[in-house]
Amino acid sequence: MRQSIFAALVLNLVLGLQVAAEFPVRTVYQFVSNDTWLENLVVRSDGVILATEIGPPASLLAFDPTQETPEKQVVATFTNVLGLTGITEGAHNVFYVTGANTTSATIRDPPKNATQVWRVDYSGNTTESVITHVASPTYPTIVDFNGLAAYNESIILASASHDNAIAAVDVETGRTWVAFEDDLMSNIDGIKIQDGYIYWTAGSDFCRAESYSNFTISTAEVIALGSEDGSSLNFDDFALSPNGWKTNKTNSKVHKYAYLATSINNSIMEISFDAETGGNNETAIIAGALDSTEIAEPTGAAFGRAQGQLNKLYVTTGGGSGMNVDVDGVDTAVGAQLLEITLT
Repeated sequence: MRQSIFAALVLNLVLGLQVAAEFPVRTVYQFVSNDTWLENLVVRSDGVILATEIGPPASLLAFDPTQETPEKQVVATFTNVLGLTGITEGAHNVFYVTGANTTSATIRDPPKNATQVWRVDYSGNTTESVITHVASPTYPTIVDFNGLAAYNESIILASASHDNAIAAVDVETGRTWVAFEDDLMSNIDGIKIQDGYIYWTAGSDFCRAESYSNFTISTAEVIALGSEDGSSLNFDDFALSPNGWKTNKTNSKVHKYAYLATSINNSIMEISFDAETGGNNETAIIAGALDSTEIAEPTGAAFGRAQGQLNKLYVTTGGGSGMNVDVDGVDTAVGAQLLEITLT
């Protein structure tokens, strides 16, 4: 989220950055205006991408990346908020999206009692959704939501960036509460759940905690901290590799990959680690560069799901509108991008 621009970047540990061949990047869609911002995305089981837009307008957009020149389709525009942030799939073809009135001007002190959560239900019709309001978190319990992740079909988790915590939403009752707190959640941003662990980014930290059946978590651990050319990276949202997935080499089933959006560093970082111990970490920039607009201020990432997409990583960007890209000494912003990286 745009908040990442202002986050303090203090490192206790810096992992060496491995040199990696860059993977090919395809522009699925790019806005014409350079003041546009795509914040996050999910990929439906049929391969269609749903992406959130920080506006105004606060729109949920759909793109079919299998088309040669995909068009932007507006699923819905939410007029009572200025922008949408997190999105997750809670059940098959049932999605949840959150938005608020936070802007770049109010990022340090966002408007209170403005956060909303909606259900976007495609379960009855794969082309037309039914949208219903789910929850309105209130201050002082919660300031706002950033990323979303489904805990189960009844509860979704939200990274509450200004509260330095993970919040929960009961999507049946609308109840919201602070679920988990840890010192490693300061400036929490992206959030994902996989195989009994909750993963998140916070500044330059990529962290996780084990999730227990009684709705508690273990003490959090840092999987990796990264840097590029001696400078610390500031992570936005990310994607976790599906189980058994591999890139250009075969690994054991316990080896995992995460692909992190580096925000103003304009790149995607790969972190490989042991899924059981969280150790044996290696990091590499696999696409983009600090002085390039190829991946201009990436904000989120998600793996493809349909046939022919399983080795595709889809990335949303802010186009450098939050912090311009220095291209040969010229501050540059481009239209927000939806990109496809082929991980061969």
